[in-house]
Amino acid sequence: MEQNQTKRIVLAITGGIAAYKAAELLRLLMKQGIAVQVVMTEAATHFITPTTMQGLSGKPVFTDQWDASVPNSMAHINLSRAADAIVIAPASADFIAKLAHGLADDLLATLCLARNCPLIITPAMNREMWLNAATQRNIAQLID
Repeated sequence: MEQNQTKRIVLAITGGIAAYKAAELLRLLMKQGIAVQVVMTEAATHFITPTTMQGLSGKPVFTDQWDASVPNSMAHINLSRAADAIVIAPASADFIAKLAHGLADDLLATLCLARNCPLIITPAMNREMWLNAATQRNIAQLID
């Protein structure tokens, strides 16, 4: 008989006004029985607080690549190995550009580069930013 294993998702929040919607997404994922670990960029913390996301998830929120409380300061490795998928919601134009160009200057960027699981990107930005040629090139590069 096959065991029903809990799915494990990293919910990654980047900086943008749509960050407030991550609280509802977290609630919906947890309602489905999915174990959710929240990671936030520094920019995301200007739109919704780690305290809010910790209160909703019941787990510490990761925001810092160099968090001394993480064994060996390897949060990006530990989180990647424990995840069945990484969902970036919202994904800002800035973060999409980081991904497209392989930058690794914060916890979330290094987590995405170190992953061995599916990456789901949900872009969120105003129309002009979305239609900008640079953003469209970055999206096309990520799709390839």
